[in-house]
Amino acid sequence: MSAAMGRDLLFQLLQHYEVTHAFGNPGTSELPFIDGFPKYPGIEYVTALHEANAVGMAMGYARQTGKPGVVILHVAPGLANGMGNLYNAYRAGIPLVVIAGQHHTRMLIEEPILAGDHVGQVKSMTKWAHEVRHAEELPIALHRAFKVAMTPPHGPVFLSIPYDISMGPAAIGRMDPPTKVAAGFVAERAALEEIAMALLQAKKPLIVAGDGVGDSGAHEEVVRLAELLGIGVMAEGMPTRQNADNRHPLFLGTLPLNANQIRQSLSGRDLLFYVGVGAQAPVALYDNGGSLVSPGTAMAYLSDDPWEIGKNVIGGIGAWGELKASLAALTEIAKNGSEPYRESILARGKEAEAQARARRERLDAALAADRVTGRISAKLVAEELAKLLPQDGNFAIVNEAVSNASAFSDYIPLWEPKQYTAGKGGGLGHGAAQAVGAAIADPDRVVVNVSGDGTFLYYPQILYSAVNSKARVLFVIVNNRAYHVLKTGMKAMGEPLGADRLACLDLDGPADLVRMAEAFGVGAERVETPAELSEALRRGLNAKGPYLLDVTVTT
Repeated sequence: MSAAMGRDLLFQLLQHYEVTHAFGNPGTSELPFIDGFPKYPGIEYVTALHEANAVGMAMGYARQTGKPGVVILHVAPGLANGMGNLYNAYRAGIPLVVIAGQHHTRMLIEEPILAGDHVGQVKSMTKWAHEVRHAEELPIALHRAFKVAMTPPHGPVFLSIPYDISMGPAAIGRMDPPTKVAAGFVAERAALEEIAMALLQAKKPLIVAGDGVGDSGAHEEVVRLAELLGIGVMAEGMPTRQNADNRHPLFLGTLPLNANQIRQSLSGRDLLFYVGVGAQAPVALYDNGGSLVSPGTAMAYLSDDPWEIGKNVIGGIGAWGELKASLAALTEIAKNGSEPYRESILARGKEAEAQARARRERLDAALAADRVTGRISAKLVAEELAKLLPQDGNFAIVNEAVSNASAFSDYIPLWEPKQYTAGKGGGLGHGAAQAVGAAIADPDRVVVNVSGDGTFLYYPQILYSAVNSKARVLFVIVNNRAYHVLKTGMKAMGEPLGADRLACLDLDGPADLVRMAEAFGVGAERVETPAELSEALRRGLNAKGPYLLDVTVTT
């Protein structure tokens, strides 16, 4: 036995992975870990007042650094509080190592208060979940947790560590450097050749770029392939990365979240190429309309997650490989075989560019219509933000505006993955916390969180963490005083729903977001007219710490 405690092995791994911050809400069962932070300079514990915010901050930290986000949660109820955002991280493929302190092993048989089946709680939303049973297995469990989280396809893992194991003597004196899994493998050439031929021969193909593209830094490769073959590019529904340059003349926008609108967007295509797509069914409501992909549409896939290949549509060509290297190889194969198809490539490229121009003209017309109303809309907020953000692109938009979310991906120029993150699971209350985590991870980047009033009110305690960590985040609340997305959903579901006004969907109550922010020590102001908007945004972006704008918008 060594003099090291079990908890010290975690800190040694954090040093190996160069993780500088971990997040949590303090509780009794994880006190051994919290007590360790002062003993390891260079690793800071960031306090959240709610476990959901701890997980959310870790999500933002992981997204901006490419390192594992580390969360230390309390026993069963505390873990339960964090599970909504754990689910969001799972669906978005964000590498988290989530640790919950467990009761002393000799006490568990007595079913004490706060006790619970931690692994059972989170098994469905993690890549791997395990409760450590004795000190000898802790080193392997910790090593495995970090390795699994960081091996593509990325995602959260979970460890339940009893108090006596974290507090007791460590089975080894020091953790060795972790195993590095080389995951940059190129997909099988025969599959890439088949996909290349299908893309060359298709009359009306479409590339759908998913978050796997942004996660692997393959956003430029996907655009190069589109340019070479004259194919339009759409972003997958609910993207949590910027997976292609939205200024590009072949960019056709983001798939909507309405099933019928998705069918319309994909209809008329004879080939769909899903690249790194992780949300093949980005819908919350059943509409009895059948498959989102029209019968007879040919399918091709490239993913680092074989589960996503051929998942929802029978048939097609699938290539399993790391996206950046595989897209580069696919582009080279297609280039070598493109000469016989030159005329058709030029023709369909012109058609895709015309579709992209028409989309941009529709967006411009909608923005112009909003300008003459005399009221603020989310489109106007996005337009003003775009003027004020750093033109070199050193910014991050964390989008949880829900019913107004599309404005911020449509009207703000975005061209590289770290400029944008959002939520994928559909659970609410992650955006403000992700923004704080992103600002902690990259303090030189301008970070803007856009949230609806409903989403922000889930966990407004995040303002405490923002102030405590000196996170420079501009919180822009697009306040429509309602759960507007639910009102829209009721209309979409149709009769017999929607006949009566439901007061619970309105948020015209007593919440004063400006006074709430000021109570946490955050500078804040309310913006109610278009004339006030630009200067208020400028003040918020120039603030030395967190700042909140409560912006009254029409929908």
